[in-house]
Amino acid sequence: MQVAIVIYKPAPRCIEFLKDLVNSLRSREIYVEVYTVDDTDNLIKKRSSLLNDVDVIFSIGGDGTFLKAAKLSLLYNNIPVLPYPCGRRNFYYEESLKTPLGELVEEFMNGNYSIEFCSTYDVCTHTTCEVFINEAAIVNSNLGKVAKYEVKVKSPLVESAFILEGDGILLSTATGSSGYSLSARGPLISPFTDLLIITPLNTLQLGFPSIVLPRISVIEITALNTSILYIDGDRAEILEKNTSIKAIAGSKYVKVVRFSHSRDLVRSVLARRTLL
Repeated sequence: MQVAIVIYKPAPRCIEFLKDLVNSLRSREIYVEVYTVDDTDNLIKKRSSLLNDVDVIFSIGGDGTFLKAAKLSLLYNNIPVLPYPCGRRNFYYEESLKTPLGELVEEFMNGNYSIEFCSTYDVCTHTTCEVFINEAAIVNSNLGKVAKYEVKVKSPLVESAFILEGDGILLSTATGSSGYSLSARGPLISPFTDLLIITPLNTLQLGFPSIVLPRISVIEITALNTSILYIDGDRAEILEKNTSIKAIAGSKYVKVVRFSHSRDLVRSVLARRTLL
C-alpha cells in the first residue's frame, strides 16, 4: 500500500499531526510521500508519475488544502482523499473526527469507512477547459466600474438569456455553496445534491436572486467588459471583452473518505462564520 500526504504550509499543530500519521503508517510498513500545498501545483502542471501507485491521499489542513489534494486525486485515477482537519475552514472535514491518527489509520485499513462522491464541473474558454470543485468566479477587472455579463442557460425544458450588471458572477457546486457563494448571499445547498448555482456579485438589479440549476444544464457567460476568471480561488485567465466561457457537468467525482454517515451541515458551515 502507498499513501500520499498533502499538508498545509508548516504550522506547528499540523506538523504534529503529520508526524503522528507518518509514524503510524511506517510502523505498518506503508510507503509514504509527503507534499506541501505548494508542491501540488508542480505535480498538477507536470503530471508527475509519483502518484500513479498511491492508494489514498491524506489531506491535513483546511478546505484550501483539501481542494489541492482533490485536484491531484482527479488527475491520478480518482484516488480517494481522506481529510483530517487542521485549518480555519473545515467544511470538507468531519468536525467529529477526534480519533487519534493511529486509530484512524487502523479504521481505514480495516475498511470501516464509506465514500462520499463530490461532483465537479468543467469551465471552458476558447483555449482550454478546467475543472472546478467549489466555484468558478468571473470578476470585473476594474472594480471601480460596473461590468456587464450576458448569461445563457440551457437545460431540458428551460432556455433563458439575460444581462447582469455588477462586479461579477459565481458558478458554484453544491459543496461549493458553503464558500464564496454563501458570502455573496447565495443558498446553502446539501452536498448530497448534484446542482450548479449561479450567484451574481453586487448587481445593479436589486434583489436579483441566485439561480439553482440541475447538473445537465449548460451555462454560457459572455464578459462584455474585461474580466478575470478564477478557478477554486486560483487565478486562471484574463477574459478580454466579449470573451465567453461555458460551464458543463464534469465527468469525474472526487472520492472523499468518511467515517460517519451524517453530519450537522448548518452548524459545520455557520459556526465558524459567527463573530464572537
